[in-house]
Amino acid sequence: MAQVLSVATNLLSLNAQRHLRQSQAALQTAFQRLASGQRINSARDDAAGLAISERFTTQIRGLNQAMRNAQDGISLAQTAEGALGSMTGNLQRIRQLAVQAANATLSASDRGAIDREVRQLLAENDRIATQTTFNGRSLLDGSMGTAFFQIGPNAGQTLAIDLGDSMRNRFVGAIASAYSGELEAAFASDPLEVDQDFFIRVGERDPVEIPAGHYRTPQELTAAIDRALGSTGRAVLTDDGRLNLIARETLTISGETAIDTLGLPATTETGGSLNDVDLTTRQGASDALSRLDAALDAVNARRSQFGAIQNRFESTITNLGITSDNLAAARSRILDADYAAEVTRLVRAQILQQAGVAVLVQANALPQTFLRLLQ
Repeated sequence: MAQVLSVATNLLSLNAQRHLRQSQAALQTAFQRLASGQRINSARDDAAGLAISERFTTQIRGLNQAMRNAQDGISLAQTAEGALGSMTGNLQRIRQLAVQAANATLSASDRGAIDREVRQLLAENDRIATQTTFNGRSLLDGSMGTAFFQIGPNAGQTLAIDLGDSMRNRFVGAIASAYSGELEAAFASDPLEVDQDFFIRVGERDPVEIPAGHYRTPQELTAAIDRALGSTGRAVLTDDGRLNLIARETLTISGETAIDTLGLPATTETGGSLNDVDLTTRQGASDALSRLDAALDAVNARRSQFGAIQNRFESTITNLGITSDNLAAARSRILDADYAAEVTRLVRAQILQQAGVAVLVQANALPQTFLRLLQ
């Protein structure tokens, strides 16, 4: 369809203005993206892309905070482990003193001096257990219970650690200690004839068998029981001639010989604590060794727990960092401006802007030529 020559309506000018507005908008968009570094500066730029990038931002910020939470967890574990290291050193010194006090060459005053040092070391351990804190939370007195560490960006992504076991003196060093009657009566008809096997069970382990036979002395019977118990317990002969069975778990004894002839109890629960350590006598020093070993095992087990916690947190931080980096890369592809492409668009918009202005000038001048028809 042929275009009407009109002075009232300059269609060429209107068309040029429309294209000029478009190039102006493209120029503004290019400038905005280059200035901000982002392809999406408002929802109208890319509504779907903005929604996706915001979800990525939520996850990334959550992951970064979770990494900081895990770092705090490492600091907490390091604080507790350092305190437990001091407690271990004190317990090692106490055990050394117990070995010294168990020696027959010491006098009562010597053992009294040793016991006074032990009291101070035990008091220091109790102080460490009650005053070791992280951000106001006690770590070793059992009051913290189960600690939950938020190590993920979403609800439920937590790490639970049981910190409910107290390291105070009255809660560590518990042992089961079963005493027989005096063995002189049992060995009156030397040797002692054990006419049937008897059994000793430590905790939930399989019972160990003490075989029937002839035992010439209390020491021989004690040694046989000690060999049978192995690493699960000890059998010692006390100064007053009684058999003492020691273990860190409940002792269950079965068999008529053990119960009737030797006078051992059928069941002995764990009990006592480091507060029961007494080095003022040789027998007390000897008895203290098993209790101190149990306390050392408890403290070292807790140290191992905190060491494992640190390793787990470090692994968590590494994994969270990788996930955060990948999400950031994905968000960048959606949200960030491609500078090479935007500079190309900027140059194109500038050229179109300049061309549009030139064309508009020519289009606006066109009606003047129509006036010559009136001359």
